[in-house]
Amino acid sequence: MPSEVDLLRSLSDEPDTPSTVNIRKAMDVGRRRRVRRSAGYAGAAALTAIAVTGTSVAINLAAGDQAAPPAPEAAAGGKPKPSASAPAVAPTAKAPAGCVIHRLKPPDNAPMALVSGADPTGKYVVGRSYPKAGGYQAVIWNDGKGKKVMLPGDSEESLQDVNSAGDAVGWSYQGEAVGPVPYAYAGGKVIKMRGPKYAEPRAINNAGVVVGVANGANLSAGAGLRWPSPTAEPVPLPVPAGTTSTRPMDIAEDGTIVGGLNFETPVMWTADGEMRELPMPEIDGRPAAVAQAFDVSDGWATGMASTEKIAPGSGGGAKSASAPIFAVRWNLRTGQAQVVKQLKDPADEVNALGWMVGTDAKGYATLVAGGTAVRLPDLGKNPGDGVTTIATTISDDGRFIAGQSDNKDEVIQAVVWRCE
Repeated sequence: MPSEVDLLRSLSDEPDTPSTVNIRKAMDVGRRRRVRRSAGYAGAAALTAIAVTGTSVAINLAAGDQAAPPAPEAAAGGKPKPSASAPAVAPTAKAPAGCVIHRLKPPDNAPMALVSGADPTGKYVVGRSYPKAGGYQAVIWNDGKGKKVMLPGDSEESLQDVNSAGDAVGWSYQGEAVGPVPYAYAGGKVIKMRGPKYAEPRAINNAGVVVGVANGANLSAGAGLRWPSPTAEPVPLPVPAGTTSTRPMDIAEDGTIVGGLNFETPVMWTADGEMRELPMPEIDGRPAAVAQAFDVSDGWATGMASTEKIAPGSGGGAKSASAPIFAVRWNLRTGQAQVVKQLKDPADEVNALGWMVGTDAKGYATLVAGGTAVRLPDLGKNPGDGVTTIATTISDDGRFIAGQSDNKDEVIQAVVWRCE
């Protein structure tokens, strides 16, 4: 049965062959792109990773994050500049000196768990656990206390995002289903979401607006959807004629949505539904060939870019096995795109300050706050492989981060970091 986890796992299987780096799949991973296969629910975790490498001349994110950005430049090709009602000018905030890690205890003290999302304050965290008896269990934590969310189904399940009211969205697989069945957890109740039988709700904002992707057996393609509320019928996101894949990945509090088209073009949708292309960042003095946006908050967006286009007819492979992937941040108010040299892979999330969490060039979980990079501590020993510890979410004030980290027995644990 194909699933997002199967898609992500294939990233670790394919680089063993001499063919290509699969940029299309790397782009499709999005906000929660690194998931690992366990050797057993109570045993050691077998690690997997996206095999992408490379360096480039990058624009440094300096302390100027806190000030008004430079005057906007016209987008490539004379296209309209991106814009958002949020200011994309961070208020003055000092980067934390350090962070302390804590295990986030799952219900029934399950031996393994991970985090996939959190609300902007850090009060609510969602993810899933792996119970001792096996299988998956969707979980929501409220101020650190975990509760099971009983999504229907007898196979894979996950909550992907949650808002400040504690309303969450996700999906589960049921029986012989060939796709994820969309669900919301709202008002303390599980709700089957309207629209296509199979879909991936990916994000929900504080207004209760949900974005996601309609899908069937082929999880590498889809049609972008916007649900005005968890109980409403979805509305397709507008795209140009000829679009073969639409991947909305996140929604901001002002209704701005970011994502990508055809695994090549980064885009945003304004709250009134207008789609606009995001500019390609410059890599080594020339525009990137391909990019995607994964996360958005208060006028900032983050994602990835590469110097190589997807080879036509390759099934998603790149033209070159050496094609590197770069982390990118966009200022949606000005349209400015920057390559983020402090992060090796795309940022896992961006907050209202423009701060990001991700993985640094040495493979460690890192907070990038203005011109400061703060390495996040681990539960156990970290060989710097990029997957032992993963920071997944960051609060708007930058003081609360959640994610996962292997303990001393190399078992994945849901964790939070408190930063001061």
